[in-house]
Amino acid sequence: MGTWNAFYVRAHADNTTVTSAIREKFPDAEIESSFAFVGSRMSDNDFEPPEADLAALSLRLETEVIWLAFQSAVDAFQFYHWRSGECLRALVYGCFKEERTWERVEGRPEPWERDVLFDQRELEHVVKYAGGDSGREELRRIWRDAEIVPGRTEPGLSSRGCAHKIAAYYGFPHYR
Repeated sequence: MGTWNAFYVRAHADNTTVTSAIREKFPDAEIESSFAFVGSRMSDNDFEPPEADLAALSLRLETEVIWLAFQSAVDAFQFYHWRSGECLRALVYGCFKEERTWERVEGRPEPWERDVLFDQRELEHVVKYAGGDSGREELRRIWRDAEIVPGRTEPGLSSRGCAHKIAAYYGFPHYR
């Protein structure tokens, strides 16, 4: 799996309503359900998230909607999280401007971010190749503060590995 574009709607007691709302706006999406989410796989060409439509779907259903996408060949990664129409978090890494660079960081950090993006083994690896003591200290500070800033390359990530860990954290369908 080199490209993945999908969104996930928090399951309701009546998933028929959720599925109908998804089909209304995204008739060609592949839909699969788990206990916690209804997942909608999009085409490999649909890498640009339909933000307004997903926010509207979240508002209409008064629930959470999460967009998760990656392209492993270039480690491009996207994560968006809405609740009742409000964007809680947006993370875009190496997608539209510059490879392996944080392009967009909005909202509050998600509970999974520290474990997924700031793994201590990865820190040890990047510190080994950092230029000078000040570079090593800056990397340690970034990891300690779990800091993601647009324009930076650190923390770097494996887009596929990152997406799989997020999918496991939430229990998304398609990833069982």
